[in-house]
Amino acid sequence: MLRLVVIVLIAANVLYFGWSHWAVQDKPVLTAVAAPDAARKKPATPPPPPPCATLGPFRDELMADQGEKQLTKAGWKLQRRTLSEDVDDGWWVYVPTPNALEQARTLTTLRRAGQRDSFSMADDPEFRVSVGLFSDEARAEDRASKVQRLHLDATVKERRKQQISIWFDLPGVARETLSDGRLNATGLPLDVLRIESCPPPAAKESPATAPASKPEEAAPSDKNAAPAAATATGVAATRNAREIRERRV
Repeated sequence: MLRLVVIVLIAANVLYFGWSHWAVQDKPVLTAVAAPDAARKKPATPPPPPPCATLGPFRDELMADQGEKQLTKAGWKLQRRTLSEDVDDGWWVYVPTPNALEQARTLTTLRRAGQRDSFSMADDPEFRVSVGLFSDEARAEDRASKVQRLHLDATVKERRKQQISIWFDLPGVARETLSDGRLNATGLPLDVLRIESCPPPAAKESPATAPASKPEEAAPSDKNAAPAAATATGVAATRNAREIRERRV
């Protein structure tokens, strides 16, 4: 009897072992499958910005007010925008010297050579002698060449300054459309105005956000002629401007 019980228990264990082994082997395995590229959602392309043309620069309030009236009368809806622009301020010709004594000698040499409008820059760390301010670069180069013949080191410096200007943005109007005959009929001075695309919103400036002008070193303020010799010595005018190029000639 005991022998029969042992045989039954062994048989039961063998059957259980076989069943458990078969169940583990046949258990399904889940595998992640990547989605095909076609099923992936692509980010939507943002629509292009609406057209916008801008007209300017109007250099003063009076000119801008007149332009605004003419453009409004022609049927355009405007947005007034004020910004600070970097503009040309002429060319300055001068001679740097190492000290006050050489500055005086240079001034004497220039005046004896007929450069009567030359004068010394007062309180200038470079002890410069101004030879003239010119609105035309060719005239500045010509003056520098004459000074060079005196064996003096003449320098021509281009001067820049910050100038407030007014522009009118026309939302919904393409730049090409603004160039049609309707604009010519307004009577605006189109020879001095430009038609451009509106700047991005972040680039638009107002008087409160426009960059401040950097102070420029003392220099003559008259573009067409230097001050008279009798009153010019020791006089220096200051003007707010930014210089972008200096080269020796």
